[in-house]
Amino acid sequence: MNYLKKLGKFLLIIFSSILILGLLLNTLYYFDIVNNNIYNIMKMLIVLVTLFVSALFFGKSSLKYGFVEGLKLGAIFLLVMVILKLITNSAFDIRTGIYSIIILLTTSVGAIIGINKKEKK
Repeated sequence: MNYLKKLGKFLLIIFSSILILGLLLNTLYYFDIVNNNIYNIMKMLIVLVTLFVSALFFGKSSLKYGFVEGLKLGAIFLLVMVILKLITNSAFDIRTGIYSIIILLTTSVGAIIGINKKEKK
């Protein structure tokens, strides 16, 4: 049960960070402060950096197997995103598949680095 609380806390941090940074980016785009190319790149970077940093801290708090912990975190994030895509009737394409693989790799690498940076007792 303690593990689920920890996982839920990290998922809440991920979704709230993406929501807040996404709203800030959309506001900048709405007022023509950011052009379309930068907007699209920043949209992807916000998700990837947020997932990487969260996986890094999740790996630091894990006991072992950072790769598996990162895959779990990424898989749960992707599951929520797939459910949202199904609700909004968005189409799945090859870009979505590649983006999903990048997300899984990002969370895995973040958790691996986090578990290796953990202070030894």
